[in-house]
Parts: sequence; C-alpha cells; structure tokens
Amino acid sequence: MRQGLIISAIGKDQPGIVDRASGLIFQHQCNLEDSRMAILGGEFALIVLVTGPAEALSCLEEELPRLAGEMGLTLQIRRTRLEEALPEHAAKTLPYQITAVAMDHPGIVHRLSHVLARHHVNVASLETHRTHAPNTGTPVFSLSIEAQVPVEVPIARLRSALEAIADEENLDLQFRAKN
Repeated sequence: MRQGLIISAIGKDQPGIVDRASGLIFQHQCNLEDSRMAILGGEFALIVLVTGPAEALSCLEEELPRLAGEMGLTLQIRRTRLEEALPEHAAKTLPYQITAVAMDHPGIVHRLSHVLARHHVNVASLETHRTHAPNTGTPVFSLSIEAQVPVEVPIARLRSALEAIADEENLDLQFRAKN
C-alpha cells in the first residue's frame, strides 16, 4: 500500500507560497498528487496530498515546519495510506454533480448538505464562491458539489428533496449524473 502525507497550511497571502512548498516537495523527490489552494479573505490556504517513498516523506515531514515558520504559515501534517481500490463506501455509488447559484445568504451549504446526509450521500468535493452581480453589486453565492450517491438511493426522491430546498432557498440548482 502506498503512503502519503496530507498537508494543510494557512497564512497571510503572499507571493511565493506555492513555489516554496512545491519546490520543497520536488526537492525531496515526492509527488504532489492532489491539491486545493485558494486565497480566502486575506489568507492563503492550501491542502495537498503528497506521495513518495517512505524515507522521502519522513524527510519532507521534518522540513515542512521550517518552511512554515519562515513564511508565517500554520501547518498541519497527517500521514495516510492510499488504497489502490475505491473505499468500500465509494465502490457502490454513482457520481453526481450539484451546482447552485443564489443571492448570498446564510444556510445554503448546511441545508443542501443536510439533505445529502439524510440520503446517505457522501460529499467528495465541495467548492463555494461569493462574488458580486455586475450591475447591482448584489452578493452572489455559487456552489459546486461532487457527490457519491449510493446505488440504492432513489434518484427521483433525492432530486425532489434537493429541488424542495432550492425552492425554499431561492436557488438555481442543477443535479446531474457526472460522466
């Protein structure tokens, strides 16, 4: 079984964070396999999955705190084992994509995720963004979810529950099978 590190770091946004972090990973002959990085407010946040030989991962794990200190980052590292096969809960699911757009207001993510949890749907990925409408400046919220729907869940029932929330929250919502 392959080994990896999940690394998360948050700190004041500044040029060079991605360069320094990816350079250290490369220097230790590790591979950055999966990542999410973004400026959130005035902070830069990253979460990455790094893989490589056990010895290289250990050396990287020892050096990351130095880099975090130099760049003023709060760092968290977690070891993980990567399964070549899908996890048991994901093996019996269908991939679906959910997107929604609305005037920004509290509760959108919770209401949608609550419906998904009630139907035993796993959220594999969730991204949200807040922007402003071009002419009016109205805060606009957008959401994208990659969902793993268990094969035994009736799709029509799940769709109906999501549409009910969309009506209540005034969301433009799409729910479709992911190819």
